[in-house]
Parts: sequence; structure tokens; C-alpha cells
Amino acid sequence: MRLLRTLIQRELLENLTSVRYVLTSILCLALCITSIVLMSDDYRRRRARYNVLMSDMTEEELKRSLRFAKQPQPLSVIARGVDEVMGRPARIHGWQPEEEPIAHVDGRSAEGQHLFDLFTIPDFVYIVGLVLSAFAIFLSFGTICGEKQTHTLSLLMSHPIRRSTLLFAKWMGGYISLLISLCPAILLMLAFLTAFSDIPLQTAHWIRLLGIMALSFVYLLIFFTLGLFTSTVVHRPATALILVLFVWAVWVLGMPRIGCSVAKGLRPIQPNFTFGLQKRAVRQGSFEEFRELLWNMDDEYIATVDAQTRMGQNLSRLSPLASYVYASSTLAQTGIVDAQCFRRQVADWDRERRRDRYSLLSLRALPTAQSFLEMTTDLILLLSWNVLLFAGAHVAFLRYDVR
Repeated sequence: MRLLRTLIQRELLENLTSVRYVLTSILCLALCITSIVLMSDDYRRRRARYNVLMSDMTEEELKRSLRFAKQPQPLSVIARGVDEVMGRPARIHGWQPEEEPIAHVDGRSAEGQHLFDLFTIPDFVYIVGLVLSAFAIFLSFGTICGEKQTHTLSLLMSHPIRRSTLLFAKWMGGYISLLISLCPAILLMLAFLTAFSDIPLQTAHWIRLLGIMALSFVYLLIFFTLGLFTSTVVHRPATALILVLFVWAVWVLGMPRIGCSVAKGLRPIQPNFTFGLQKRAVRQGSFEEFRELLWNMDDEYIATVDAQTRMGQNLSRLSPLASYVYASSTLAQTGIVDAQCFRRQVADWDRERRRDRYSLLSLRALPTAQSFLEMTTDLILLLSWNVLLFAGAHVAFLRYDVR
């Protein structure tokens, strides 16, 4: 145990005094602060648009149609997810059940049509998912093969040190160094949310936020371990870098999109327009007579949409980025589960209204415990990737030629 502690301390000292880790800290600081400032401003604009929408409805408009929107979620500044889509104004017309299965989303208002819409604001989850995961592999790809090239590894192995102990010390020391590099950026980001933004964060939001941070640490560990694994497979740092960048590009950039595309091919969805024509053909009398039949058709159509979504999610989960995004957006209340819950509540409320049981639309968010339960599968997958990659690095290092 004392030897292991000494090796970890050596790894920490070497890493934290290196130029790579110093630059990583500076870049993380700049990215996270810029992101939280811009996302906070974006949240304030969306909240102001929501307030204007809800206060600018006349009685005449209410008679002709029903207009509403979902209030922006505070944690959308960390994981925006589909919160912007759910926050767009929706309108339910008198003919809605005959034409479409869900409320029609109006176009963006003139206020939203400006140059900034051309440039997506990267939230914290985006930065961690793409940028910081690349940083993690840059910091670990030369952990073993780099020391072999400088003959430091053979010198270390000349002492009575077990290979598994050395590998674990490098893995643990390097990952702790990475977390130390990220801590200033994360602490300043949280301080900004607390002191300089007017975002209403309650206790439940902070619990969810801590869950997102824990997910981020687990996710980054995957790519640090991936770099370590690559370093135990090849013998030259340049080869390790090319290999790990190729794996990262396919795994992070390609796999999620491939999974969603395959799901669209395997579970196609009938176009909304043709579905509306099909409902018109079924209806042979007044809407009241065929109301339940049309609503059953709506439910079947939405079930096919949800089935394609589930397949796309499951296939894209072959990439850890997909699991990380799904889990983080679920905790931030901006994920697919929250969008489906929003759609279901609107549909149920509208049907009760058409049965002359009118009541105010009250949208209920998923409880915190249920949100954590919904992301359990993705968390298990992220932990499993860590175990598999470290096991592969351990097996490879046991056979590694350290000379």
C-alpha cells in the first residue's frame, strides 16, 4: 500500500507540473466560464419570451385557439437538451384532433430570428462530451509507451514493482491530476450560478447538478482509460495518438448518429401529413362520434414514434457520448423522457377539455428520484465501459515489452 501511494504521488507531481496539464486547466477555465455566461444569457432570453407569451393572450384568441408553452428549465444552462423545443409556443386549434396527433408548434417569433441562431451555444455537457473527452485522451495516450520511449519504464520495472500496481498507480494518479485540472473551472462555474446569475436554483436543482457533475467525471474517466489502454497496445506515442484519435472520432462523432439513422431505417414512421389524411378518411361523421377512434389512432401513431426513439437511443448507446447526454439531460429535466411527459400531459388535458371537463393546464415535472431512476441504465453503461477498458489495459500491460 505504501508503494502504491508513493507511485501515485510521483504521478501526480509529474503531471501537475507539466505544461500539458497547466494548459488543460487554462482551456477548461476559459471554456466553462464562457459557456455558463452565454447559456445564462440564453436562458434569460427564453424565459423573457415565455413571460411575454403567457401574458399576451386575449380572450378572443382563447376562444379561437389555445396557446401555451413550457417554462424553460433552470438546468438547461448546463444541459440544454430539447428544452428549447419544448419552450416554443404551441397552439391547439379546434380541428387539431382530426389533423395531427399532437399540438402544432408555431414558427419562431420575429424576436428569435437573429444572427445568433446561426451559432449554437455550447453548454457544459457539450464541452465535456466533445472537447474535454479529447483533452482526456491527449493527457493519457503516452502514459506507458511515452515512458518506454524515454526508458523510464524499464528503470521503474527494474525495481520489485508488480505491473498491476504500476498500471493502477498511473491510472489513478493521472485521473486525479485531470480532475484537479478541471476543479477550478467547475468551481468558478458553480460560483457564477450562485452569485452572478438570476437563475432560480432550488435544493432539488443542486442535487441534480451534482449528479450531472458525477456523470461528467465518470464519462471523462472512460476516455482517460481509453488513452491508457491504447498506450499499452502500441510502443510509440505517435502511433498511440493516431490510433486513439481514430477510435475517439468513430466512437464519439460517428456512432450516435449511425445508431439514430439505423433506427429510422428499421422503424420508419408514417409522415404526419399522410397520417392526417388517413384520419380524415376514417372519420365519416361528426368529430364527437369518432372522437375516441381518432384519439386511439393518435396514441398508436405516437407509440410508433416512441418505439423509433427507443431503438435510436439503444443503438446510439454503443457510444458513451449518447449515454452521457441522455443521462445528463434527464437529470437537467431537458431530456427525451421530459419531452414525452410534457406531450402526454398536454394531450390528456386537451382531451379532458373536449369532454367539457375544462381545467387549467398544469404541467408536472418528473420527481428527482424518478429522474435518477431513468438514468440508471446509462450510468451502468458508463461504468461498464470503464471496467472493460481498464481490464483490457491490464491484460495488455501484463504482456507489454518494457525494454
